[in-house]
Amino acid sequence: MVAVAPKKLEEIAKIIDGEIQGDKGLTIDSLAISPESSCDNDLVLVFEQKYFKEFLQIKGKALIVPSSMKEKVSVSNMTVVWVHRPRLVLKKILELFNQERLTPQVGIDKSAVIDASAKISKNCCIGANVFIGPNCVVGDNTVINPNAYIGSNVVIGKNCLIYSNCTIYDYSQVGNNVILHSGVVAGSDGYSYVTGEESNLEKAKRGDFNFNLGRQIQHKIPSIGYVVIEDDVEIGANSCIDRGTIGPTIIGAGTKIDNLVQIAHNCKIGKDCLIVGQVGFAGSVETGDRIVAGGQVGFADNMNIGSDVIFVARSGVHGTIPSNSVYMGMPAVPYKDYFKNEKDLKRLPRKHEKLEEQVKQLENKIKQLEEKLKIGV
Repeated sequence: MVAVAPKKLEEIAKIIDGEIQGDKGLTIDSLAISPESSCDNDLVLVFEQKYFKEFLQIKGKALIVPSSMKEKVSVSNMTVVWVHRPRLVLKKILELFNQERLTPQVGIDKSAVIDASAKISKNCCIGANVFIGPNCVVGDNTVINPNAYIGSNVVIGKNCLIYSNCTIYDYSQVGNNVILHSGVVAGSDGYSYVTGEESNLEKAKRGDFNFNLGRQIQHKIPSIGYVVIEDDVEIGANSCIDRGTIGPTIIGAGTKIDNLVQIAHNCKIGKDCLIVGQVGFAGSVETGDRIVAGGQVGFADNMNIGSDVIFVARSGVHGTIPSNSVYMGMPAVPYKDYFKNEKDLKRLPRKHEKLEEQVKQLENKIKQLEEKLKIGV
C-alpha cells in the first residue's frame, strides 16, 4: 500500500477514460503495489491473467480491471472501473499520483561553473557544481542536476532533464524534451585502434591463424565526430553513446534506451526504438525505425537493420536484417526458423534411438543372410 493524495474515484475514472460499476462517490487515498498485497482501502490495478482465477478474493476499495474481462469475472458487490488499455491506464494513474522529485531551483546555483560565452535560456535550473563549457547553448526550461559536466560547443534543447553526474562531451547536440539519467556519457571516444603491421585479428578474419606472438602496439584512431540525440529521447542510467570517428552517432527521435547500454561510434539508431538493458551496438550499425532489442542483444559492426524488427533477449545479430521481422537466438535467425531448429534438436535423441534400432535390425538381417549363404555352400 502506498499513501497518495486523496482523489475522488469519479475524477480518476474520467482521467483514465474508465467506466465505474459500483460506488461512484468513493475517495481514494492509497494505491496497492500489487493485488497480492492489497488492503481493503486500496485502489487496486488488476491487469494480469493470474489474478482473475481468484478475483473475488482480492481486497480493495475499488479495482481497475480490463474491459475484456467484463463477461469473464463476477464483480459481486465490488466497485470496479472498467478500462480499455491497461498499460496506458497504468501510465496515467502513476502520473496522477506521482510524487515530486528533488530538482534545482530556477536559476543558476552559485557553485556552478559556466563559461561566459555559454547561453543559458530562460527558466533553466542549473544545480550545484555543474560545469558548462565555452559556446554552449541550453534551451528554455531545461533542468541540469548537480555535478553534471557539459563540455564545449554543446547544444541542449528545451524542456530537457539532465540528471546528476551526466557527462556530455564537446560538440554534442541534444534535442528538445530529452531525459538523460545519472551516469549517462554522450560523446566519449569510439573504440578504434590500428596496429603498424597486420594484426592477429585481421589475420583471423581472412583465415590465417599463423599469429604473431609478440607485442602488437595499438595506435588510437582519433574520434573527430560528435553525437546527435534527437527530440523526445530518454537514455537510462550508465549508458554510453560514443562520438563518431568522422561525422555523427545519431539517436533517432522518440527512442527509449534502458540502463547499461553501449552504442558505439557512427551508429545511426532510428526513431521510436526500444532498447533494453545491456544491449550493445558495435560501430556503424544503422537501424530503421521502431526496432525493439530485448536485454543483452548484441549487434555486430557495420550492419543494416530494417524498420519494425523485434530482437528477442540475448540474440546475437549478424548480417543484414529485413524489415517487419522477429529474430532470436545466437546467431539470430527468424523466429520461425529458431523454433523449427529447436524442435528438430529435441527430436534428435529419439531419431538417434530409432536409427540405432534400425542399424541393429539390419545387422541381424545381414548376419542371418551370411548364415544362410554358409549353409548353401
